[in-house]
Amino acid sequence: MSASGYEQEHATSAGVRIICNAMPVAVHGNGAVREVEFAYTVETPEGLKSTGETFRIKADQVFKAIGQTLSGLPAGITTAGGKIAGLPPKVWAGGDCTGGGEDLTVTAVAQGRDAAEDIHAFLKG
Repeated sequence: MSASGYEQEHATSAGVRIICNAMPVAVHGNGAVREVEFAYTVETPEGLKSTGETFRIKADQVFKAIGQTLSGLPAGITTAGGKIAGLPPKVWAGGDCTGGGEDLTVTAVAQGRDAAEDIHAFLKG
């Protein structure tokens, strides 16, 4: 999970239940969602794999998150761990696609500010 420990603690203190090592496999309901079925997973060299054991959680809404992958990047952009690690001159990046910090939101905002300052300085000559 890319959320920092601080962010996870903040979410749980607000009543969010975090379940790790589970993947959604089905949405159940008759015209409206009633439950989401999940499978427990194990880490393998090929990634997470289902154990075949499932559980269900009652739900009345489902939000789909598609995830992100970096592919087809322009020349000069390097990656490490699936994140942007290096940029050529006159290229800026921030947020989820770059290496995080202790608090991802604060880091993303700071990266945006730094990029804006660099772009401004570049345009001013």
